Amino acid sequence: MLPLRSRMRGVATLELAMAAPVLCLLVLATAELGRAFIHYTTLSHGVRQAARYLTEHSINGTTGVVSISSTEIARTRNLAVYGNTAGTGTQRLPRFQPNQVAVASVGNDNVRVLATYPYQPMLGATLPTFGLGDPISLTFNMQIAVTMRAIS
Repeated sequence: MLPLRSRMRGVATLELAMAAPVLCLLVLATAELGRAFIHYTTLSHGVRQAARYLTEHSINGTTGVVSISSTEIARTRNLAVYGNTAGTGTQRLPRFQPNQVAVASVGNDNVRVLATYPYQPMLGATLPTFGLGDPISLTFNMQIAVTMRAIS
């Protein structure tokens, strides 16, 4: 019979080969969750900033009535997407467009800014099933709505 040490040769390599895919999956999942959280936080910040801007610019004149002009809607959308009212520079998030931001007066002197952002993971838009069915969509919508009272 062989000594114990020679019978155990290669066991560590086998254990690593079995554990490595699971460890890699955990690392990738953690990175993806972190990335999704950063995108959500960036989107949330942009929408809050746009809502604050809109509260200051949604009441025209001294009437005290909320009236949002098309110019202010465009500026609010640009602020949410680009970080400035002119709509210049790069977007805060990839594939985020001004038409994905809705601006509205919701009554009682309140205004709402709602953004819908199509989040796409690092792996891509779909997960292939290698001929075992339709590809699985990995894209989902992050949606943030902020409602604030207009300032007169």
